[in-house]
Amino acid sequence: MTLRKITVEDTVYLYKCVVGFAINTEIATFEITIFLNGYKQTPLKISFITWEDLYAGNPLKTGVKLTKLSTKQEELVNFNKPKYIRECILDGLKTGWKGKNKAAFIDGLEFLKALGYDVVFYIPKRDLLWHIEKNI
Repeated sequence: MTLRKITVEDTVYLYKCVVGFAINTEIATFEITIFLNGYKQTPLKISFITWEDLYAGNPLKTGVKLTKLSTKQEELVNFNKPKYIRECILDGLKTGWKGKNKAAFIDGLEFLKALGYDVVFYIPKRDLLWHIEKNI
């Protein structure tokens, strides 16, 4: 897969998006890996664990409508667009990743929640009941 380039705050980063799924389950992943240009050993990784539908596929691959909780407005969120990759980089920088150091695992759905989006629908189906019970 070819790495794409993005410049954020005068710094060049390279990134890729990879989709995966577990055979015989409804669990899918969408992972974004971002590197500071020249530092491929210390990436920032954001992993979205969601569901996979036999017909629709991974909902995060081509973009999804998410409701912004503060405004109740739907927004098409597509991680193939630089706007959202930029948000990932800025969040990584805010939490201590500088590109030359290893970053902690970032839960993508938690990241989207921190941006103010409702992500309950995208939680894997077998984990949905647990999530609902936890938050009641």
